[in-house]
Amino acid sequence: MFRAQHSSPKKNQLIGALQTGSTIYEASKLAGIPYDTSQKIWRKFCETGSTSNRQRSGHPRKVTERAKRQLIRTAKKNRRMPFEQIGNQTEPRLSASTVRNYLAATGYHQWVAKKVPWLTKAQKNKRLSWARQQKGTDWSLKVWSDEAYVCQDGAGGRVYVTRRADEELKEDCVVPTFKQSSIRVMVWACIMKDRKGPLIVLEYPGGRG
Repeated sequence: MFRAQHSSPKKNQLIGALQTGSTIYEASKLAGIPYDTSQKIWRKFCETGSTSNRQRSGHPRKVTERAKRQLIRTAKKNRRMPFEQIGNQTEPRLSASTVRNYLAATGYHQWVAKKVPWLTKAQKNKRLSWARQQKGTDWSLKVWSDEAYVCQDGAGGRVYVTRRADEELKEDCVVPTFKQSSIRVMVWACIMKDRKGPLIVLEYPGGRG
């Protein structure tokens, strides 16, 4: 009997939504995967840490277990290294497509690196301490508001990194951004559960960018 196979990006989208608090129903609608299938994918991820399909019948490529371990070590140590270069550093050498397939089988894919504000170690510790103090808070009753500079930093192009779906915000998987630019706009906005307020452009000392 034929069973539909869902692509890794769709399954990763499902897992990502569930890890950020969505229900299985909400995540299944977002990823376009049937509810029952979404339950099975989530259960498998919780048990194995992977969403990859079982290997089908046929003659597999002869890649040793040692080479597989080397692939993962190299990819994790050099997140931005192209698959072709990873394959050239493996013994025996492997093609970029073989590297891609074996990394995908263990949950590793190439993603566009997420841009996040650069934080010092002290700032990270303060945020973590505050988050722990707020454990148990009902955030659905809270409104978040902030003002910030939107800066044109001049950094063009995308940076790709090799990671699992649950490693999106790891330090070596993101691109830090810095608030330094001659073109700046100050804005204010607020959000709460299932709602967002307007984005308002503000005046600030020195005028608009």
